[in-house]
Amino acid sequence: MSIDEMNHRSEHQHPAQVQPRTVIFVAYPQMGLLDLTGAQTVFWAATRSLGELGLPGYDLHTASLDGGSIRTGEGLVVETQRLGELADSLIDTLIVPGSPHMRQVMADSAPLVDWLRVAATTARRTTSVCSGSFFLARAGLLDGLRVATHWLMADLFERMFPQVELDREAIFVQQGSVWTSAGVSAGIDLALAMVEADNGREVAMQVARRMVVYYRRPDNQEQWSPLLQSQCPAGA
Repeated sequence: MSIDEMNHRSEHQHPAQVQPRTVIFVAYPQMGLLDLTGAQTVFWAATRSLGELGLPGYDLHTASLDGGSIRTGEGLVVETQRLGELADSLIDTLIVPGSPHMRQVMADSAPLVDWLRVAATTARRTTSVCSGSFFLARAGLLDGLRVATHWLMADLFERMFPQVELDREAIFVQQGSVWTSAGVSAGIDLALAMVEADNGREVAMQVARRMVVYYRRPDNQEQWSPLLQSQCPAGA
């Protein structure tokens, strides 16, 4: 077996993993619903697939600073735990969804940013979906890194965080333990990539089949795909 093959196997095999990995979806008012539920469904489906193999999956929590009901940007109300209740949890992955109202959300972001700054020091992996990258950047977690965010928010992001290298084309980016993604459905691609990193390609493919989605788009695919561009009216 080559060194590359050994490294590939060791990346996906975790023989000491006997408990589910704790994944916290960080909720806040006006967050995007699909930003939350798209990635969440990937980890839920992965847990089902892993359970069929007799392997631990993921322990999923949707939590906010105060707990209780959180109204999403689309108007649906989501029930959440209080983040403080999870303070003693061994956090594997933090996932911060974006918001269609990020300008307004950022005005009241300080308490959640402070929590993220501390929690990220012990989490194995810190991630954002869509404009959730604004929270990570404000917490100083993206300084000097290449990241992705929704293309509609790119100009604002670059003005606010010149110390971060924004990749306007990528649908998701991994930089060490930090993962970021472009808008909305790209969170599904991001989550599938993380499931593959944790458990291997076959489990990720099973999840994609359960969800009836592409196995996953490559991370360097443009947010405006050639197919989408071809469907736009001339001059649009």
